[in-house]
Amino acid sequence: MDTHSNKMNVMRKWIFTFILTILFFGIMAQENKPSEVLDTIKTVSAADNQTAEKIYNQGIVLFQQGKYDEAIAQFNEAIKIKPNFAKAYINRATSKVEQKKYAESISDYNMAIMLEPSAKSFFSRGLVRYQMKDYSGAISDFNSCIKANNSELKAPAYYYLGCVNFDQKNYDEAIKFYNSAIENKADYAYAFNDRGSAKKQLEQYQEALKDYRRAIQLNPQMAFTFNNMASVKKKIGDLEGAITDYSSAIELKPDYYIAYNNRGSVYLLKNEFDKALADFTKAIEINKDYAFAYNNRGNAKYKQKRYEDAIKDYDSAISIDENYGFAYLNRGISKEMLRDEEGSCADWKKAYSLGIETAHNYVQAQCK
Repeated sequence: MDTHSNKMNVMRKWIFTFILTILFFGIMAQENKPSEVLDTIKTVSAADNQTAEKIYNQGIVLFQQGKYDEAIAQFNEAIKIKPNFAKAYINRATSKVEQKKYAESISDYNMAIMLEPSAKSFFSRGLVRYQMKDYSGAISDFNSCIKANNSELKAPAYYYLGCVNFDQKNYDEAIKFYNSAIENKADYAYAFNDRGSAKKQLEQYQEALKDYRRAIQLNPQMAFTFNNMASVKKKIGDLEGAITDYSSAIELKPDYYIAYNNRGSVYLLKNEFDKALADFTKAIEINKDYAFAYNNRGNAKYKQKRYEDAIKDYDSAISIDENYGFAYLNRGISKEMLRDEEGSCADWKKAYSLGIETAHNYVQAQCK
């Protein structure tokens, strides 16, 4: 499913939507609540409150300018003055998320939740735990968010529970959570897209297409959904439909190297080698470290009987990913065509050691 980076972007959007808050002086002065956890914290005067809030607001402005270290320094100062300042902990955590300091951000979310447990805090911590692949922690937080009965966060909490299960290959469970997300938000395009991807994994191709089409109806700008829909059409043999959808994805996102690579693979199936080469080359121009495109371009050159050129592309794929088993397999086949028996056998053995079962057949048939 080509949505991981998109999920991360959505994750950041949710965090910033619910967390970044400018405080107006005096509003927070009455929000201090007696609690066992605050027994040892010094009494905060109204003047201290206003000073802390002013510094906190400066931190928010710095965050919005992308000055995360400076923002954190302001939140630190606000917390020093007002130790029970939950929003300062939350926004310091958000700043650390931007710096990919996930473990540190969790500590701040923990403190914020201890001071003021809320659906938003549980949800934000759940997002970071999901990013860290702490799936059990993420599940706990999203469930706590749902129990808090925040109408705005219910659908996204169910959605991310679906994502957790999808990542763990629990596709039936993922679908149930995506269903709940859609029940709570009928126009949830991401949930339709990801439910489609779960159905694709279960080989429910027609149902997957229905979900992808609905996602596109709701948000026609989601290039990755066109890419996903094309991959299903390729699976069911609708190659022209796949090309159309990959082209739509590229039109929406001209630097979408994955879609160029995928469209090239369809052209390769159709024996339209020049078009395939053009797409693979474009993918490489956009992302020179994309090993799949080098391997696929090598396959296109092999089909054109350009064996030496194909080997160069396989070399490039392997230099990027030394554990790319299919690139070793394919390079071995090209070397065989050049009568390099020693080189081809070495590549096939390497491919087999990397889990490519097909390579074993070549080793048994061709190698002494």
